[in-house]
Amino acid sequence: MKCHLYINLIPVGNVGDILIEHSKKLLFFIILCNLFFSVIVGAEPQPSSAPPINGWVPREINIDRTEIPKNILAVVPFGGVSHLRHILTIANILADRGYNITLTMRGTFPQSQQYPKINFISFGETVDLTKNSQFLELVQGKFDMEKVKIIFQKRFETYNSTFVQLEKISEIVKPDLFFCDILNNESCFDVAWLKNKPFVGIATNTMGFSHASYKSDPIFGCKVNMENESFWERFRCELITPLKFVWSFKSSLAEFNKLRANYGLPALNNPFEKWQSSLFLFDNFFGFDIPVPLPPLVQEIGPILPDYYPPLTPDIEKFLTSHKRTMFVALGSFLYLSPENNAKLLQSVIEAVENGIVDGVIWANIIKNRESFPSNITLSNGRVISTSDIFENKNPNIHMASFAPQFAVLNHTNTKLFLSHTGAGSAYESLYTGTPILALPITFDQPGNAEKLELAGVALTLDKINLNVNDILDKIKRILNDDQILSNTKRLKTLTMINSKRKYRGADLIEYALHSSALKQKNANDDSESVFKDLITPDTRMGLIRGKYWDVYATALGILVSILFGTLWSLYTIGKLIYVKLFKDEDKEKKE
Repeated sequence: MKCHLYINLIPVGNVGDILIEHSKKLLFFIILCNLFFSVIVGAEPQPSSAPPINGWVPREINIDRTEIPKNILAVVPFGGVSHLRHILTIANILADRGYNITLTMRGTFPQSQQYPKINFISFGETVDLTKNSQFLELVQGKFDMEKVKIIFQKRFETYNSTFVQLEKISEIVKPDLFFCDILNNESCFDVAWLKNKPFVGIATNTMGFSHASYKSDPIFGCKVNMENESFWERFRCELITPLKFVWSFKSSLAEFNKLRANYGLPALNNPFEKWQSSLFLFDNFFGFDIPVPLPPLVQEIGPILPDYYPPLTPDIEKFLTSHKRTMFVALGSFLYLSPENNAKLLQSVIEAVENGIVDGVIWANIIKNRESFPSNITLSNGRVISTSDIFENKNPNIHMASFAPQFAVLNHTNTKLFLSHTGAGSAYESLYTGTPILALPITFDQPGNAEKLELAGVALTLDKINLNVNDILDKIKRILNDDQILSNTKRLKTLTMINSKRKYRGADLIEYALHSSALKQKNANDDSESVFKDLITPDTRMGLIRGKYWDVYATALGILVSILFGTLWSLYTIGKLIYVKLFKDEDKEKKE
């Protein structure tokens, strides 16, 4: 339905002015009327513009969903907001399209009011890893492969209980598709396999699904981009480090296969084997991440960000309004620095304000970690500051918050710098809002994210092992006064905003998976193993030699070598005959 009004304006004296004034009001009414009927009432999406030629017919842009199965089970067993955000955002799009979404995770669902169309089922209490001494050593100390191995072994101990819980939940939900966050989520894929249902995975990095020799990871002691590294570094990071990693986790994989065998699941030769014929959504984008070639089953759809975010709280809005150069500090929700580093960071925050580098600091998610700070902070000039005064917000230029709406803070014009642990979600939000970053990565994917941000020219990085107050203050100054960093943040902001629209493609691909699965079940002659057969490259079915065309290249090499050898042999034979004819016969005549 559309609202129309046709008016001929005749500007004659006061009458013309009155007509013009009334026509403006009527035109405003028409706009509101059309907006109501096309958006609020929920009309089908219309073409983006009028037909270029009168009489042309718009194409249909909505798929037929009448026969597509509707039940989707999303599983997020572990991790912070970054692991929940991308699942929830895509799940919410699918819920708006009429699908029945059930999300299951450990603990309580903190965002249930924001997503009323999504059902929530808990499958256990949240695991508090901060009480695990080995995990704390891994987080607060230097990265050690042996410590990671212990964490993996602990993880496998929870496999049985998680698997049983998910199997019970799937009996209730009866999902037609499993939507699984990758981290610590083997049970999700295994239950889906056991139920013979398609599954779609999602993560912020390509894991083992795509390989490029020039890309590595700081957790292995390598650079994310090996482009300018020495031969030895490239050799070590491409061959030696991966072999050590595989050897280190070989025993863990064997134990894991024993657990899986109890449920009739086949053994895996590597953790990514089950993904060879399933869809994986890559919540990242090239420009932030290092560009690599991706197979069709790996779809780049990031950065995934919600369309709406909570507004500023009154106290934070008041603080930001009165502080024109604010630094925002947020170091994640469950990974914490050591007490020594907390003290250095708090000292740096106080001195940054007192030295006029920034005029305000907001520090979020800090109250619950208060006990790890000392009772007093001694500044570089010898003055002693009471920590309790800072935490009780007695300093008018430092605001400590148990919670802060991060995106809203970063999006405020007075937020000039973000001191972050560089989790994926925080990195995306800072890039989207054009806020430069002082990175303090703690562990796991964060060092790699920090390095990518620095390579993109939008960040400087601190080292948690050698954290230094003077270094922190110096890098705050450099970021705030570096025109190149500010220029790079504008460039990356545009790229981030453009790519953030691709989450709808992620939802589309899940719809396609459901539709393909339904057709496969109806078609008795369809003997394909995967509903994603259209996205599987032929080389996976051809075997290693034929798929890589090694047989063709070997034959071509053999032909080339044969021709080369034949040519050289012919030249040798001709040369020999010439030599005999010219020199041997001459020597023979001389002797005679």
